[in-house]
Amino acid sequence: MKLHHNTKNTKKAQRSNLHPTRHTTATHLRVATKAWLAVVCLTGVLIVRFPAQLSAATIEVSVALGDPVFKPANVSIQPGDTVKWTWGTPGHPHTVTSGVDKPNGLFDSGLHQSPFTFSYTFNSPGTFDYYCETHLAVNMVGQVIVGGGAPTPTPTPAPTAAPSIYLGNIATRLKVEAGDNTLIGGFIVSGPAGSSKKVLIRGLGPTLAKFGVPGVLADPFLELRDGLGALITSNNNWQQGDITQIPESFKTGIDPLESIIVRTLTVGSSGSTGFTAILKGANSETGVALAEVYDVDTTSLATLGNISTRGFVQKDDNVMIGGFIVSGSGQQKLVIRALGPTLGSFGISNPLADPLLELHDGNGATLQTNDNWQDSQAAEIQASGFAPVNASESVILRTLAPGSYTAIVRGVGNTVGVALVEVYTLP
Repeated sequence: MKLHHNTKNTKKAQRSNLHPTRHTTATHLRVATKAWLAVVCLTGVLIVRFPAQLSAATIEVSVALGDPVFKPANVSIQPGDTVKWTWGTPGHPHTVTSGVDKPNGLFDSGLHQSPFTFSYTFNSPGTFDYYCETHLAVNMVGQVIVGGGAPTPTPTPAPTAAPSIYLGNIATRLKVEAGDNTLIGGFIVSGPAGSSKKVLIRGLGPTLAKFGVPGVLADPFLELRDGLGALITSNNNWQQGDITQIPESFKTGIDPLESIIVRTLTVGSSGSTGFTAILKGANSETGVALAEVYDVDTTSLATLGNISTRGFVQKDDNVMIGGFIVSGSGQQKLVIRALGPTLGSFGISNPLADPLLELHDGNGATLQTNDNWQDSQAAEIQASGFAPVNASESVILRTLAPGSYTAIVRGVGNTVGVALVEVYTLP
């Protein structure tokens, strides 16, 4: 009897990223063992040897490696394959949670920061959406397609005009300590991939004494870092830099020891790129300081979408005071959060146990307060994707007209500790 040789080809599956600004192709390699298919007639007995079964594969997805996105955001796999998510930038907590805008119970990594990995094996065909619970509002979402096919590409959006309303700046006053208790300000520049935003970052200490603030930071030192923690630039005394880039209004009347950085920042392919400003004492000294981030290019398509500050909250005059400006025309819906206990899960040894959050207008009038986020607006906070993990943390949702506002974070019962105040824009 004639033997027939049949060698299985190596199978490859291409994955395409749904989003045109997040296009990533992952090649999925399966190895099929070469086998002979033989049909032999031996005394009436038919013997058939089949090819070995294909081996399952593991597909890697990064979680916020620099930007708040999954990379690749969309993958196509086969039943039995495993997706492994690896957390990227340290210091920023994320989840991998199955569902579209609320958990559906299939899988959930829990809230973690780098270094951490989470894996899930998909045994059934279908389309499985997932998202990051803490960054759903900035579209940190992904999709796994099991069983072949490819996601329908999202049409490329038409060019848009500069936003009519946006966050203009954030300024946080706090007593700067050493080590983990320096003043750390984070912000995200969002917009079309490749667009840019010119920002001015300022660290003030000695100048505050002119306004009656006691115990100021004698010599502020300012650093600007990218989403991976790499140093972009730094400044000790503002007159040592290129002062021609500094608008006159930002350098008039300030002490030569203050720090200023002016930088044009580019939005990455994901449409959102994170940066961190760190303010500390030039010689490890401590004292009250003011850290500010300003949007100095209002014509750009990019915006300051999310701004936050982490620092050591004390009592009386040394509570955390975060000011921000809503610029433009119309109204902007914002979520403002004060986190304390959650920070303890990420290596902070002295988090603020029970933050109390206050929102004031430009005249100092109290607009809203919150102690525990579930006490009010709980359903709306859950729907926004910004519900904290810990019930003792504080959230305020508010639609604001253009103007100046202040968020104050203090400890309930005059307790002290490290806290994080955040301001996010909502659609």
